[in-house]
Amino acid sequence: MSIWELLQWLYIRFNAPSLKNKTNFFRLLALSQKAGLGIRDSLISIKKTEKQAGLLYIIDDMIEQLNQGVNFSSTLRNHMYIFKEEEISLITSAEAIGNLPDVLEEISEDLENEQKINQKIKKASTYPMVLLSFSIIAVVILLLFVIPTIVGMFPSQDSLPSITVFMLDTSDFIKNYWYVILLTVGWIYSSYTLLYKFFLPFKIIIDKILISVPVVSDVVKTFHMYRYSKLLWQLYSGGISPVVSLKLIANVFSNFHYKKKVLEIQSDMKSGFWMAESMEWSTLFDPILIQIISVWENTWNMADVLKRISTFYRELLQNKIDMLLALLEPFLMAFIAVIIWIVVGSIFIPMADMVNVMQ
Repeated sequence: MSIWELLQWLYIRFNAPSLKNKTNFFRLLALSQKAGLGIRDSLISIKKTEKQAGLLYIIDDMIEQLNQGVNFSSTLRNHMYIFKEEEISLITSAEAIGNLPDVLEEISEDLENEQKINQKIKKASTYPMVLLSFSIIAVVILLLFVIPTIVGMFPSQDSLPSITVFMLDTSDFIKNYWYVILLTVGWIYSSYTLLYKFFLPFKIIIDKILISVPVVSDVVKTFHMYRYSKLLWQLYSGGISPVVSLKLIANVFSNFHYKKKVLEIQSDMKSGFWMAESMEWSTLFDPILIQIISVWENTWNMADVLKRISTFYRELLQNKIDMLLALLEPFLMAFIAVIIWIVVGSIFIPMADMVNVMQ
């Protein structure tokens, strides 16, 4: 890779479109298609009003490839850092069937739902995060400025309570080794990210914890039920066979255990088993979803039902997220209260002792 190509790659990654930009792109593309414009003309029309630098680069590249005779789905594959495998597969199938406008609209609606879920999580987690941030700042100020000042008023520090001595040592450590703390936090975060991404045994353990811890496992399971039912409906409606659909769904799932189970279901179906039979004995799937898929396999007329059940799981996921954050808030408050109590206690205990001596 040349220096120019490296700079271009960095520019593209740092200017990658947001989820909102991507949603608007698919929405405008669907509207243009339904208005009768071709793909190339639709992209040219979108380009005239688009201001996001990364998306403009992608649109220019797509138009150039379309001018060379490349189909639309292939132009998306050059930008898989933005477009997902299942989106490209749906568009590939739509190009063959001839229902591209409908598929583009479904993708935009799916992205809008994903955006709503992300906004809900962000909104619900804002208060605890702000509270935690202000608490940390307050504790640091007390440790660095208040405690040393108050303790300095005592003629002798040998008789200070052990909790006050501990807080003084903590204050000195923060003053002298603050860079070590920052480097340690950065190292822990980087190590976790790299281990989870590149060290399979570590990923297996973390993913197992996520599907085992109460409340958290409910959110994880509901999320995968929503993604599984939604993708199965979209891919099946797009004319993609269940076996191929399962492979695409496995590629989408990041949790190791769900990915492994979906691949096992695909293998069982290749061997002649029904999908519901392979799912039946797994605790990873909701019994309701298994029953619906069992009926679907017997009637082959369940696309609408899968769509409804995916909507049900999406709404259930939002409720589960609210419940999780509501349960985390009291624990967070209790943790902050304990820390504040320790800091304040380290200040007032020696002051109370001094008052008693003076009396």
